Amino acid sequence: MSSIRPPIWLELESALPLVAEPGVTSAETITSLSADTLRRAYSDLIIQLSPRRQGMRLKDCLAIVAGTATKTKAIA
Repeated sequence: MSSIRPPIWLELESALPLVAEPGVTSAETITSLSADTLRRAYSDLIIQLSPRRQGMRLKDCLAIVAGTATKTKAIA
């Protein structure tokens, strides 16, 4: 039986790509929300990884899943 441990603070601060890529865990995968929905509802949590790539911190993805993240604006 494997033991599951909570992530350490360094893992929580790690950046994940916003859009799903083959073989890489992404913000879309963890939150089960599309990249467009994440951009619309949580734009303040998105970070720029490179000129063409955006991402989110793991702690912010987990906050969205837990329902404790604040939305940028209401989605109609």
